[in-house]
Amino acid sequence: MPPPPKPGVIPLGPLTLGDILGGAFSALGRHWKQLFGVALVAYGIAALAVGGTVAIAVAAVHDHLDPVFNQPHGVDPVRADVQPVVIAGFVVFLVAITMWLVAMALVYAAVPAVLQDAVLGRRTTFGPVWRKAWSRFPAVLGALAIQWAAMIGALLLFVTLMLVTILSSSHHEPPPALIAVFVVVFLALVPVSIWLWIRFGFAPAAAVLENQRPVEALRRSARLVKDAWWRTFGSLLLVGMISGMIGYFVQIPFTYGGIFAAMPLALSSDDAVGPKITAIVIMAVLYLIGTVISQFLSTTLPQLATGLLYVDQRIRRENLAPALADAAGVPPVGAPPMGTW
Repeated sequence: MPPPPKPGVIPLGPLTLGDILGGAFSALGRHWKQLFGVALVAYGIAALAVGGTVAIAVAAVHDHLDPVFNQPHGVDPVRADVQPVVIAGFVVFLVAITMWLVAMALVYAAVPAVLQDAVLGRRTTFGPVWRKAWSRFPAVLGALAIQWAAMIGALLLFVTLMLVTILSSSHHEPPPALIAVFVVVFLALVPVSIWLWIRFGFAPAAAVLENQRPVEALRRSARLVKDAWWRTFGSLLLVGMISGMIGYFVQIPFTYGGIFAAMPLALSSDDAVGPKITAIVIMAVLYLIGTVISQFLSTTLPQLATGLLYVDQRIRRENLAPALADAAGVPPVGAPPMGTW
């Protein structure tokens, strides 16, 4: 039997781990400009929103900061000063989490939009990718929000029950058996969260490529991951480790490059403040550039692999390969086309 055609980054047949890794790196190499452009817009807007919130929060509680953080040793700040600072910090935290989720959803929507052309070997530009990602962004955001709400809700419920139980205990210190139970329950939440994250990991691809709504995308992901959870988990764990290592080694030259570039200014004998500020700016800018590139790689590569695993599951279970070959304009191998792409 002839090998399956390969018009794009993967052969149009059941994929091996090597196909998935190679396809993810090939798709990133071919379409990094489009993906980086979307990520830059998404995280740039998020950074501006969080920075603006921090500035507003600091301005709102400016008069309370000094009484809270500059009290003499052994003197506790009064509640009237602590409460506004705590509320402002909580608001900043909520805005940061929300904007991070929004930015991540936009990037997650852009990855399947890129794969739609990368699998077929088609070239694309930033405009079509942005329009496709933006049109499906609400569905991807909804799917991610449901996942995060479920996991965070379970964690908050656990913490609330723990605090209520401890505070209502007649003992000054909670019994060791109670602490052991809570530790076991907390440790059990970790594998449950991982299981849920893998089970619903195909939801962004289903939301973009099949125009599914958030709940339907989650259900679609659960059906595709069924009986393939360990294979999906192992593949994504390997890709995550590889992308994390790449991101780490990308970050190193920017971090140490900034230190070495700023060192002559920082160690100058001149007492002027200007060189010191310039040194700090150089280090901060280079560190920020390295962080942006590192985060882009560690976020995008696992999602590209997830999208290819989604394609692989549809090829194996729904015979999607002939439909892909038909869309790519190459001779199919095997049965006639099924499904849509």
